[in-house]
Amino acid sequence: MLTLDGYLLAPRREQFSLAVDTYETWSLLLPRSGAFAFEVTGVPRGVATFGDIVICPPGGALRRRMQLPTAFLHARFSTELAPPAGRTRLHDLDRLRADLEMLDDHTEVIATHIVTDLVLMALRAHREVPGDELVRQATAYLHDHFTSPDLSLGDLADLLGISPAQLSRRFKATHGVTPVHYLRRTRVRKARELLTETNETLRTIAERCGYRSSFYLSRVFTNQTGQSPSHYRHTTRV
Repeated sequence: MLTLDGYLLAPRREQFSLAVDTYETWSLLLPRSGAFAFEVTGVPRGVATFGDIVICPPGGALRRRMQLPTAFLHARFSTELAPPAGRTRLHDLDRLRADLEMLDDHTEVIATHIVTDLVLMALRAHREVPGDELVRQATAYLHDHFTSPDLSLGDLADLLGISPAQLSRRFKATHGVTPVHYLRRTRVRKARELLTETNETLRTIAERCGYRSSFYLSRVFTNQTGQSPSHYRHTTRV
């Protein structure tokens, strides 16, 4: 099903060794932490954070530039499958974390298994999204701009050339929630990641998640998770 040609599990870095490369086989790049901008030949550019997987087809160019110091996995592989090119948001983040932890064993058999599982998760996630191109564009835009406190449904609708009501209706038909709820969920997920993986203050985390104050982030976070940010950080840190 899949043959692994090579992989790199890189610790946190300030920049990539190469800004662009072309591979004869399939390649994937995903952040374990941090964020990077990417561009794959033939698909929209964007920004990847934890939970995203970026796949480049054989012969395609993969451009990348770190926006934040990033730890990442890069793998090259051959397969008869047809993975989705570009960025795919994986749904099962706990499974993703478990896969990446297993890679720390650094054995070829485990690495092949993990990369196969990542590709299968990307295929599954891609197939579960209905074919509404406008919603895909809206979703990508929210992922790329969720850190902006000025992001609004009206501005996004104007950018896509439809009314806010139409955008909400079509978005909810795809994701089961409105763009506003999806944005809130994305911001809270990022806050959870930063609370677990960094020692940054709540004020800094709020700014990185698109909120103007730590008070507002705390209120939203508690409503969404049932825990205050400080309690969540205390219970998830080892």
